[in-house]
Amino acid sequence: MSQLALYLFDSGTLAWGGAEVPVPFFLIRHPRGNVVVDGGNPLAAARDPQAHWGPLAEVFVVRMTEDQHCAAQLQRLGVAPEEISHIIQTHLHMDHTGALGHFPQAAVVVHQRELEAARAADDPLRTGYVRADYQRPGLRWQTVDGDTDLFGDGTIRLIETPGHAAGHMSLLLELPDTGPVLLTADAADNRDQWERRAHPRALHSREQAAASLERLHGLAEETQALIIFGHDPENWSQRRQAPDLYA
Repeated sequence: MSQLALYLFDSGTLAWGGAEVPVPFFLIRHPRGNVVVDGGNPLAAARDPQAHWGPLAEVFVVRMTEDQHCAAQLQRLGVAPEEISHIIQTHLHMDHTGALGHFPQAAVVVHQRELEAARAADDPLRTGYVRADYQRPGLRWQTVDGDTDLFGDGTIRLIETPGHAAGHMSLLLELPDTGPVLLTADAADNRDQWERRAHPRALHSREQAAASLERLHGLAEETQALIIFGHDPENWSQRRQAPDLYA
């Protein structure tokens, strides 16, 4: 497939504080490669969340089967692991690392500050990082600094949106038929945060999170993009799910 296309998947849900939310990941087909965005929950969380997440599993209840892991879902779509050229990590928190270690040919694109923060993190309960997810042999890190046009053609733009995490990035896509699509990731979990009825979840910096949200508002207004929030059940249910796609 040569035309640009976006597929939406979820890797199950997380429940905490009385809420249960989807844990998305995405596939972008591009003439220069197949790109996974995040990867959702890791496979180990489906097998034994207590063993993999430790105390985090007592706060966040994961509901996920092994068949919901990103590699399994992409296989069912006909995409083999070696056909993934890039993994974009919006950040490296525990529910976004499911692709790591499963796509041997992929370059892992992450903001330099995010990789540094993850490597320096100590307490998973405080930081959201689980070292076993990203301290794996063989990962081919490709760090970026500043806004980045992944393929240099304006179709996949990585936008610096720190605050939720030190090197958090959102994505602005330009699809041939759909037009602009904004993947906020955790810079805006849900519509309440987007519409300023709730604060963004700022594990790194509340000031930066607020500034990043304002920046995304400006981009959304400028482009009239279709918005996909990070963890919003209603917003998610209104969007096309794989195998349907946005082209």
